[in-house]
Amino acid sequence: MRNLAFRTGLVGLTSALWLAWGCGGGSIDGGGSGGGGADSSGNATNSGGAGAADSGQVVTIGTGGTGQGGDDACAAVSQEADLVSRPVDIVFVIDNSGSMGDEIEEVEKQINANFATIINGANPPIDYRVIMVSAFGSFQSREICIAQPLGGVPDADMDGLCDSIPAAPVETMNFFHYDQRISSVDALCRLIDRYSIADQAGNHPMGWGFLLRQEAFKFIVVITDDRVICSNNGTLWNDNNTAADGQTVATQFDTALRTLDPAQFGADAMNRQYSFWSIISQQEFMTSPTDPLGEPVPPTEPITANECSPNLNPNKPGGFPSNPGTGYQALSIMTGGYRYPTCALDYTDLFTLMAQGVIDGAQVACEFEIPEPPEGETLDLDTVEVIYSSMGNEQATYTQVASEAACTPNGFYIADGTITLCPDACSVVQADEDAKLDLRFDCLDIVQ
Repeated sequence: MRNLAFRTGLVGLTSALWLAWGCGGGSIDGGGSGGGGADSSGNATNSGGAGAADSGQVVTIGTGGTGQGGDDACAAVSQEADLVSRPVDIVFVIDNSGSMGDEIEEVEKQINANFATIINGANPPIDYRVIMVSAFGSFQSREICIAQPLGGVPDADMDGLCDSIPAAPVETMNFFHYDQRISSVDALCRLIDRYSIADQAGNHPMGWGFLLRQEAFKFIVVITDDRVICSNNGTLWNDNNTAADGQTVATQFDTALRTLDPAQFGADAMNRQYSFWSIISQQEFMTSPTDPLGEPVPPTEPITANECSPNLNPNKPGGFPSNPGTGYQALSIMTGGYRYPTCALDYTDLFTLMAQGVIDGAQVACEFEIPEPPEGETLDLDTVEVIYSSMGNEQATYTQVASEAACTPNGFYIADGTITLCPDACSVVQADEDAKLDLRFDCLDIVQ
């Protein structure tokens, strides 16, 4: 694999975050809405709905030390949270038209060698599943078969290809195949109109959407050498090979997808639960004499109407482009995904980057529920401090800001009963395998 000029970065997901609360009492194993407190008799309580345990944190609360406030000092409580990965669902949508045989062969090889292998090596393990939306069969017929270990079809010679093509896909705990033929230009429309309809083989009668998990972040990956032109609900989606029409198509699809299932994909554009990645026939990016294939195109780069070159790979002349896929490009830019040219016929770099993106997408957010205080007490939220330590040494004190809009590199904010680290602070903590956080604040007696 070539050296990439961008940083992908494996994130340490094994951090243990210690949250030292200023109030509380008793002992609770598990987690509830706001953690736990104590009733008037000093018994442990667990109030509310989904809390740390529901969001992937294993919580233990116990007493110790003393706090401040009121006639009787309230007991200090510590909360240990072991970060585990958020589930991730990856949906591959692959064009089955006549020009796609070589591209599909490359996908079959890379999806095991440089995608599933990297994800399977994450620590702690990533809870992921791959959902293939494409016609099942041989790449020589422009169909796709996923071999072991991701899929279930034997691959004795370990070339990434199925040794033989069975009558139906062989699925595993991490792989599901929704058998649906995709044409040159209709991938986006098929995602919408087949969401809750059986595949052509009848293996998934509830549609490909039934295979998704609501709690999972989604990656959608379209692989095609053509453009977008199809009809959804009587509306034509046509990127016309231009940036402006590509952006229109991206907005149309994004709106249709989120409207179709807000719980899965996000109720609004500010809270999308998916990222769209593209292997399409757009022009190569950041090429050089020693790297004619170029690098994956980041979402900061604009749409290009130029196509990729079919003969840049010296080991295997590339596939021939049809159209640059401006609609797919716009979707990747809109949702923070990367792009790569189909012509390369070597998708190692993008599949590697995508695997790292899946690992990053599995991070737990830097958000911590505020626990219910003991009866007769209230939390003085104005006194909150967040202390970040690593390897036993204090690294920084994070201070409270008024809102997310007011975030600073060493800040956090409180909203709707949740303490949230600002983005820069969150990035530092999540990248540190030895990170610990102490949340300190005071309690006050409620005056009757």
